Amino acid sequence: MGFELISLKMRPLAIYWMSLVVGCMISAPAFAFGLEDVTAMARALAEKHFETPRQNLPPELRDITYDQYRDIRFRSEKSLWQSANLPFEIRFFHAGLNFRHPVRINVVEATGVAPLRFDSSDFHYGKNTFDTTRFADAGFAGFRVHYPINNQEYKDEVAVFLGESYFRAVGKGQRYGLSA
Repeated sequence: MGFELISLKMRPLAIYWMSLVVGCMISAPAFAFGLEDVTAMARALAEKHFETPRQNLPPELRDITYDQYRDIRFRSEKSLWQSANLPFEIRFFHAGLNFRHPVRINVVEATGVAPLRFDSSDFHYGKNTFDTTRFADAGFAGFRVHYPINNQEYKDEVAVFLGESYFRAVGKGQRYGLSA
């Protein structure tokens, strides 16, 4: 009885989703690029000299406390593909605090690839009294996926990609563990 990455109950669902992803990668005509293109881009980037990411956050975002950062919430009604009535939602994290280098987020659809434009009005700043007009170019720190895995009335956070290297995911009935 060792550690299981995916529980036995979740394996059929995981196999379904993985086969869907693989099927999408194989059916190249429906997408703007394929696995070979991503591999070529990764090789080209690996051969280039490292460039320090831009850091143009205003002090209000750079020097905030953890509680102030947590109070910045993405407006769920602004979720990506909200009007498509899909079973999942994509929501975004605001750059700030420890996430000082914005990450580029591109939307891949059948019509092609397009960068997602940051808009500070997509966020609620809670008790913070920021002048959000200064955040026009702040950017995203990452995104998360919400899906109703535990019941149909609530879309749980099932995956998070935050900053340059942080990610986490959970399955049905699971909880996030410690993060370091």
